[in-house]
Amino acid sequence: MTPDFQLSHLRTLIAIEQEGSFSAAAQRLGRTQSAVTQQMQSLEKIVGTPLFVTRGRRRELTEAGQTLLRHSHEIVSLCKQAMSASGLSQNTGVIKLGAPLEIANDLLPEIIQSFVERWPGVRVVLAVERSGILMKMLEEGALDLTLSTWRSGSTEGTRVRMLSVHWIAAKGWQHRPNEPLPLVVTDAPSMFRRIALSALDLDGWTYFEKFTSRTPAGIRFGIEAGIGITARTKSAFRSDIEILDTKLGLPSLPHVSYYLHRSLHKNRPEVEDLYGMILERAAKDAAVTP
Repeated sequence: MTPDFQLSHLRTLIAIEQEGSFSAAAQRLGRTQSAVTQQMQSLEKIVGTPLFVTRGRRRELTEAGQTLLRHSHEIVSLCKQAMSASGLSQNTGVIKLGAPLEIANDLLPEIIQSFVERWPGVRVVLAVERSGILMKMLEEGALDLTLSTWRSGSTEGTRVRMLSVHWIAAKGWQHRPNEPLPLVVTDAPSMFRRIALSALDLDGWTYFEKFTSRTPAGIRFGIEAGIGITARTKSAFRSDIEILDTKLGLPSLPHVSYYLHRSLHKNRPEVEDLYGMILERAAKDAAVTP
């Protein structure tokens, strides 16, 4: 039966190549030169071919030795990664946070950056979804915390932000006079859909759904493609949009409140810390964001 490679033998091979000699490698590894020589002899027996050739006073790697050296670097590196991942899996906590896209973009980047610096061993899992879905996930224990437009559910939320809703279109978009207003909206049930349709209905506008999507990302695509207009917060978009609030005589739109909810279960210290960080940031920014 062929004996298995020993990781210590591969590390010694790497040390010889990096230090340039058996004696220097032995000194670096804290072993005797004879112990290093015995390791390389054992390694040659396992491989079944010489790994070194003597040239003058130096011993250089053969082609087989060079091949094994390349694999040794990979094997040692993978072992380090495996050990690191194993340690993280035992010691790392996971915090599950939910947020609709627009409030995630508006509020969370700096908070999450500060949180991961404070808790380097904790993995953050962010679910970006509609408020109704997020509240259900929280109730089912799939989330530790969530931001939501829902004030209440299984828990009473704390308001952390108000965002203005705007009529938004692609930069340079033009409405054709005397034609129904083309809308880009999420499918029902949707708070932003309800806001848009109610405002237009009350103001007597003629409109039609030109583009419908389930997700905010789909709405962003529809707007950036110049398909029509939508009622949304600016934070749901990246760039190249135009705010139409005072144009075309469109009706005014309300602000939307976002609430922070946490699980009813006893929360871990990192969850409580993130909860407090979000509330602290909200208290500093306690104003309507345009």
